[in-house]
Amino acid sequence: MKKVFLGALAMLTLASCSKDETTSVNRDGDEIAFGVVANKGTRATDVYCNNNLPGSFKVWAKYDNKTYIDGDEIKKTADNKWENQSGTRYWPNEGDVDFYAHVNAGDAFQWNLTAPTIRNFTVASEVENQVDLLYAVKIGQNKVANAGQVKLNFRHALSQIVFQAKNTNANLYVEISGVKVCKVASTNTFTYPTANTDNNIENHDGTTGSITYDGSWGTWDELTSGTSQYEVGFDAVPVNGNNTTISLTSTPDTGKEFSKKAMLLLPQKTTKWDVEATDAEGTPAEQTGSYFLVKCQIWNVAGDTVDKTNDVCLWGKDGAADIAIPVAFTWEQGKKYIYTFVFGKGNGGYDPDPDPEDPDPTPVLVPITFDVTVDDFVPVTEEELETGVPATSGN
Repeated sequence: MKKVFLGALAMLTLASCSKDETTSVNRDGDEIAFGVVANKGTRATDVYCNNNLPGSFKVWAKYDNKTYIDGDEIKKTADNKWENQSGTRYWPNEGDVDFYAHVNAGDAFQWNLTAPTIRNFTVASEVENQVDLLYAVKIGQNKVANAGQVKLNFRHALSQIVFQAKNTNANLYVEISGVKVCKVASTNTFTYPTANTDNNIENHDGTTGSITYDGSWGTWDELTSGTSQYEVGFDAVPVNGNNTTISLTSTPDTGKEFSKKAMLLLPQKTTKWDVEATDAEGTPAEQTGSYFLVKCQIWNVAGDTVDKTNDVCLWGKDGAADIAIPVAFTWEQGKKYIYTFVFGKGNGGYDPDPDPEDPDPTPVLVPITFDVTVDDFVPVTEEELETGVPATSGN
């Protein structure tokens, strides 16, 4: 497959989020109290971290292989304490209690005494309705340990996806007004870990191998394909050819620290759409595999700056149109992926809806190249000319 001019670059980055544990006071030594921290993430309104803890969570507990707490709601009070909405719970006089909690799992959470699950969790189709799914486990707790307080560290069960753009070609001007993620899975089942979700992850530098998926991380069923599509739209963002990286989906928004544009999707591993695949008869095969759609307009810049009236629109002449970028995804839970669309390199993205009479995958933009030849000088008829020098005669 030809190299596309929009390069989708994925890199793991983690936003800084300082530790800020919020604890409740254990008044008499027998009450079950909670302290909560959350692994770091982008500080958006509905994406949680230590500086932006959830307002409530649901908790289950087992003791002596019996249910001890069955879905109590724990809410954060105005003075940053955690209050059980079902009333006070007390520690048993002896023995250990195991705790399991979640944020945003809803009715998908399935309680059992061996391996709790979040069954058939479905990511909301509208990005603004997607939630940060959190889970926590704390086993072997009693009223003596930590003065009776259950310290819960929540982990992110989903992957966060955000987008940037960069234009490396001063002869192009681009405006982007939306991004779609296509052919991914939307529903899956999660099984809780068998160990405590301790080791709060904060101020992460995003280096490879810095997260070890051990027994303190839950597991999703394997996903390798899907049919869902997720879209985020926004006012047209100008991307000039000055090699500057522009944020598309985590920009400031009125009344919020960040706009609700970041996607929260299921961890999964996909294969990319093979645009050159054919069936047995040699015709283009059905569209399979994952890809991005970037909604944009592209102009050729004849002078120093774009002139939309006189410069030629190379893509989206009738308004912003989608460009397909085949890409394979490998997303893991608790990680944030930043995809940067690079304009001005390679041979172009693809039209997702080609002409049925000419369905071959043709790049949207093809760079102008030159092949130079020069005519040889053409010889004409030879002609002898008198030099005007008289011949000498011998004596």
